[in-house]
Amino acid sequence: MTARMIDMHPWPRQLVYVQVTRGVAKRDHPFPAGVKPTVFMNTSPWPAVPAEQIENGVPVVTHADERWLHCDIKSTSLLGNVLMKQYAIDNGASETVMLRDGFLTEGSSTNTMIVAGGTLIAPRKSVQILPGITYDAAIDIARSHAVAVELRPVPEAELRAADEVWLSSSGREVIAITSIDGRPVGSGSTGPLYRQMIEWFRQAKRADAAHWQAERRARKLAA
Repeated sequence: MTARMIDMHPWPRQLVYVQVTRGVAKRDHPFPAGVKPTVFMNTSPWPAVPAEQIENGVPVVTHADERWLHCDIKSTSLLGNVLMKQYAIDNGASETVMLRDGFLTEGSSTNTMIVAGGTLIAPRKSVQILPGITYDAAIDIARSHAVAVELRPVPEAELRAADEVWLSSSGREVIAITSIDGRPVGSGSTGPLYRQMIEWFRQAKRADAAHWQAERRARKLAA
């Protein structure tokens, strides 16, 4: 179904959104039995990441992570994330980076990782963060180029003292954070490992695009 929808549209890079609900039933708290799930899907052109953000990074603010304790579940119940994104906008920032009990969790719509002494460090997957495709990709790319990677708790003090801090998400890919709560990260500009990661990420995207374009052509020939 997903491949058919992609083939129906001309865009070479597409953002595909899929939403599955339990189904249609009367309003009540218990799960309804025997209800057919509802599947909604759409696709749109992949949004370009602003070149200014890639070159200059973005400012963020921090806030206590006040969400529930199953942040690993992707659901439409995004009130906590929405409020944190609005907090960033209200404070002239691009993102809100959240902290729980003195440790980094993630951004309102992104994963967050740091660089210290040439090592890429990120909170390990848990119920406190939503697993991210780009989080996985950045870690895999770093390891494939012999960059040291540590997945472990990141204390707030380590976040604020990091040489580099990055955001990652499907829509924004990898973006450097250049200030936190008005204070510069490292030199206040994008760092050397980030600039190298961007080049590696572009190479990986080109290879991935070539693979999927070949598959798309093969499907059209077989149709």
